[in-house]
Amino acid sequence: MSGFPGDLSDSQREKLAKFKDNLKDVLKPDHDDVLLLKFLRARRFDLKKSEKMFRKTLEWRAENKIDTILDWFKVPEVFNTYWCGGVCGLDKEGHVIFVTPIGNIDPKGVLFSAKASDILRTYTYFLEYQLLKHREYSKKAGRYVEGSLMIFDLENMGVHHLWKPGLDLFIKAAALAEQHYPELIHRLYVIKAPKIFPVTYSLIKPFLREDTRKKIHVLGSNWKEVIMKQIDPDQLPAYWGGSMTDPDGDPKCPSIIKQGGKIPKSFYLKDREPPHTLTTHEVSRGGVIEFKYEVKHPDSVMRYEFQTDLHDIKFGVDRVDDKGKRTPIMQLEKYNSHMVPESGEIMINEPGNYIARFDNSSWTKTKKLSYWLELLEPSDVEPEFQELAEGVDDIKLDDD
Repeated sequence: MSGFPGDLSDSQREKLAKFKDNLKDVLKPDHDDVLLLKFLRARRFDLKKSEKMFRKTLEWRAENKIDTILDWFKVPEVFNTYWCGGVCGLDKEGHVIFVTPIGNIDPKGVLFSAKASDILRTYTYFLEYQLLKHREYSKKAGRYVEGSLMIFDLENMGVHHLWKPGLDLFIKAAALAEQHYPELIHRLYVIKAPKIFPVTYSLIKPFLREDTRKKIHVLGSNWKEVIMKQIDPDQLPAYWGGSMTDPDGDPKCPSIIKQGGKIPKSFYLKDREPPHTLTTHEVSRGGVIEFKYEVKHPDSVMRYEFQTDLHDIKFGVDRVDDKGKRTPIMQLEKYNSHMVPESGEIMINEPGNYIARFDNSSWTKTKKLSYWLELLEPSDVEPEFQELAEGVDDIKLDDD
């Protein structure tokens, strides 16, 4: 049996009754069978794990005033325009359709324009809004509308989306949804996935339950055909294969689907910098520091950040063949990293040996370098689901 209301086995009905009895000290009138079964399904009807998850969620909601967040929280101005996603209708099975052109999101702009706590509050606000739409559609349909059919459009996604502070916050948001919004996803379609998607997904997968991962479908060039088997045209914007448009004819329907985009620096908070953990090294006069990497998988990504005190420095990356010949994939160039910290990502298409190089061409000055380098490779092995670590599964929306 599926574990949904009206489709329970005898064992599942018994566990639901026991679940209610175990939680009788905290249950409220709005904690109906539909909600309780979400937590049971999320932990495969393991009563102990389901109860722990439910109680933690109640505590989290109380501590962060989630029940009333749609009333009291004011979404930062920047996100009224530059957030991504929205609800547009129902699929043929009655699930809410949520579309997000997530490839348009500007990770650095997001983190430079708001505190991490307000970013997570905004994310939670829109999760609650999505559940509000579930309730509104349920009322219209005369039955409970449960779970969302989600479409993640990765058009415009590039290596800049692997910027570590931004990706770390995205993972934290995904963990928050997994822990406190069980069974929100009915099915998730990923479309227009770029070459870096396997790297990105391998970083996020450990924080997703196995059951959640099974709901994710990465579609190829026939994505419109697949999606439209699930959705009537008048329930989806024309840009994604339906027939909906805004009154002005815009096929992306930005009035209901937030489009994201590059955030102007006018929104940046003064002196707002995300935290970084950097290693510091003194580069002697005329000295060089090199880091060697063996890349085993095509379409890997090298991420880097560095800054210097008082003086500039040169940085570049070479591919090294079996004879030791170097071919630049990122030309050795001088960076004024004492004025503006440098960060970026490099797509590495071919396996082989690579060297990242910091070069102090000055013969008169020793330079203090703070740096961080990381090689990300697509995973060949499906990681086991990890119960989220202490401090991750109890995410609070505290001020920084």
